[in-house]
Amino acid sequence: MRNGRRRFLQGSAAVMAAGLLPGCGSPPDPAVPGVAVVHDPDKPLPWINWAGNQYCNPAQRVAPDAEAAVVEAMKQSRGTVRAVGASHSFTPLVPTDDTLIATDLLSGLIDYDSQSLQAELWAGTRLHDLGPLLAKVGQALPNMPDVDRFSLAGALANSAHATGAGFGSMSTQISALTLATPGGDLLRCSATENPELFQAARVSLGALGIVTRVRLQNVKSFNLTETNRVEYTEDVLDDLERRVEVHRHFEFLPLPNSDLAATVSTDLAKPGDISQGEDDPEALNKLRSLFDNISWLPGAGRVYDWLLKRTLADEATTTRTGPSYRIFAHPRLVRFREMEYIVPAEAGPACLREILHTIRERGIPTCFPLEYRTVAADDIWLSMFEGRPSVAIAVHQFGDLDHRSYFEQIEPIFWKYEGRPHWAKLHTLDTERLAALYPRHWKEFHAVRESIDPQGKMLNPYLKHLFGVA
Repeated sequence: MRNGRRRFLQGSAAVMAAGLLPGCGSPPDPAVPGVAVVHDPDKPLPWINWAGNQYCNPAQRVAPDAEAAVVEAMKQSRGTVRAVGASHSFTPLVPTDDTLIATDLLSGLIDYDSQSLQAELWAGTRLHDLGPLLAKVGQALPNMPDVDRFSLAGALANSAHATGAGFGSMSTQISALTLATPGGDLLRCSATENPELFQAARVSLGALGIVTRVRLQNVKSFNLTETNRVEYTEDVLDDLERRVEVHRHFEFLPLPNSDLAATVSTDLAKPGDISQGEDDPEALNKLRSLFDNISWLPGAGRVYDWLLKRTLADEATTTRTGPSYRIFAHPRLVRFREMEYIVPAEAGPACLREILHTIRERGIPTCFPLEYRTVAADDIWLSMFEGRPSVAIAVHQFGDLDHRSYFEQIEPIFWKYEGRPHWAKLHTLDTERLAALYPRHWKEFHAVRESIDPQGKMLNPYLKHLFGVA
């Protein structure tokens, strides 16, 4: 939810302070599927992802600081090899108990071209470093995810995206890349060099090797102004087509068990634009406290919705303005688990309405905002956006609560609307169902994968499950 809602926060705190709410917030569930790793000093140091739901104990860890070192690591590696960037995938794409290769030291700007507005960067560069690096040479990403902790290679491998009907995922911004293959070769890939491998490598889940450098097609540096409001979800849906068309970027965050949503409209900054209002990093936690503290009441959902409307419905607009990379990014201070599916754009409103209705009808106890974003179609083989303008709808649960029942009840709704799961987000689909969602290029991708990695060196158990490899 967009922060800076001071009257809501003060109002909910006052309700609790007055003793109207007993303060019986939900404690962490001991059955939550997460990490409970006890490190044995005589064994390898465990790897744990950001969300705390994936881990492994790699026998060998490598952190190459040059391309030649990556190639050597691939040649010398034992067993299954997986690359790791910023560890932000919720799915077990990374875990291996054999060889883990970290790309942290492959970071920074390699070169750039002021005429073509292209720049080549090391693949381990974090997105929060990428913006300032490009700004120094007068360039910027045309669009960027609101989480800027990802590594560049990780974001591309999983088709990370932002919002905006005129913009594809980050993978559409690649003009060339260099791949260290499982056999120890270093291959340059683009639309003209190794074109089939390029198509497969733009969204590969790390199954083809390790990307060492990426050349991006950028734009000139620019400023943005972001406008945040709290509105009624149905009002937003009724006006959705217009908003998606008139704003450079538009997204909204429906509040489950409520009729309200936070809306975010972002456009090119105009002269005189100024920031108004402040973010409160604790807003989401305070929203949770309010929800938890009324959960014991009969009709708690209606009470919760009433309180939100009393305190949020007429909140003033807040704005942020500045360099694009600062406005695109938003801090994520609360750990959570996430499931996100990408559905055809025309199915988005119906899919969202059914999710919100299901949450209320079944009394699913959640207050973590959903996300609704638009993304342009592309032609990348395993991109979730391949062949169709799309809407990405995400559901979340706090990291210390059990997400399983909630996600299990919502996931079939996505299937009903031909949803494709985000590769880095939690889902339950297997090879057969995934192949049906990618009818045009599933076989082509795997033909390329098998040709470059016939021994399956890059496949951990999860990837074997996704790809149907014995």
